[in-house]
Amino acid sequence: MNKILWGPWQLMVYLTASVILYASYAESDTYAQFKYKTSLESGKTSNYLRLGYTFENNFYVETGDDSAEFGYKKKLLPNLVVKGKIESTNDFEKNGAEIKIKYTFAD
Repeated sequence: MNKILWGPWQLMVYLTASVILYASYAESDTYAQFKYKTSLESGKTSNYLRLGYTFENNFYVETGDDSAEFGYKKKLLPNLVVKGKIESTNDFEKNGAEIKIKYTFAD
């Protein structure tokens, strides 16, 4: 049995995601994404195809055969963008979170 966010936090994460997705469903855009990764050290490669939805408030959800991702992108200031995601791969055995903060210096 796969254990993704198992325990007391599992229900909270699913409920939060459901509320956000339900509230934004009417304004969604559907897409397909193919991703290919390779390690320069080991030569190990992976690839996957996911179907996804992007919502009006810049939240997105993607799902594929053995992977899924939920994330957001928010422009806080004209030069400051924050991105975050929770991703699960390898038949949902490998899980992780990522946050990116990008500041672009103005001329």
